[in-house]
Amino acid sequence: MRDTPTSEHLELITLNNTVASFSRLYANTVRYHHWHQCLEILYVEEGFGVAIVDNQHFTMRPGRLFFFPPFTLHKVRVDERAEAIYRRTIIHLDHHAVMNVLRDFPHAQQRLRALSRRGGAAWVADMAHCHSHITHLFSCYQPPMTGERIAGLLIGLFAMLPDVEDGAPGSSQGVASRAMFWLEEHYQQKFRLDALAAELGISRSYVSRKFHAETGEKIHDYLNTLRLRKACECLLHSDTSVRDIAAQVGFSDVTWFISAFKKGIGETPLQYRKNHRAV
Repeated sequence: MRDTPTSEHLELITLNNTVASFSRLYANTVRYHHWHQCLEILYVEEGFGVAIVDNQHFTMRPGRLFFFPPFTLHKVRVDERAEAIYRRTIIHLDHHAVMNVLRDFPHAQQRLRALSRRGGAAWVADMAHCHSHITHLFSCYQPPMTGERIAGLLIGLFAMLPDVEDGAPGSSQGVASRAMFWLEEHYQQKFRLDALAAELGISRSYVSRKFHAETGEKIHDYLNTLRLRKACECLLHSDTSVRDIAAQVGFSDVTWFISAFKKGIGETPLQYRKNHRAV
């Protein structure tokens, strides 16, 4: 997996011919919005902070379980006071391959399909009441993860989950969340901080300051990430020219778009289309 902390990009997860990667460790977090081509399951064992996904902020604390579908923008910010104790379990999995392994378990298969819908909503649940059970479940598995083993882990994990409609609520009241919703609707247009500030009814400086305080990012960096994700979707699912895609996602100049794409994704737009169209 590439990890370039100074830029916002797609995290290409290398599964090395396995159906999943599985890691349990103390670790810092990715400090920028990003997305994956596969399903990510994150379980917080120790530490606290905030997870930003679907333009919402979710409190991150021990016992909280997150499912980030493919191509869903997300970011986890650990509180500075908790970075030394932050411990998490992360599972990245090829949900298509696991779906086949679960063919004799229709309920688990249906749940995995719902959680893995490309670009779908993230799902969050409070699991503190069965923390010891989840910790024991994870302790029974070690890499490498075969299809049979990851299927067993998921069946055990899914058995403890609440109904889908009982997922934990998020908080969308912050300035950053409101700004993200606005950017989702206006990313194709030339960005004007004045227009965003006027829509939110606050000053330009306050919008910028609060967005950075709540997300750890600048508005322009987040907008660039959003536009690149939209561009990736167009490249994978259409034959639209690179020039037209650049205009569609809000880049006024195709050369600038190609340069930003190469810096953020690690490939040119045409290389990305060629290498990942079948993903």
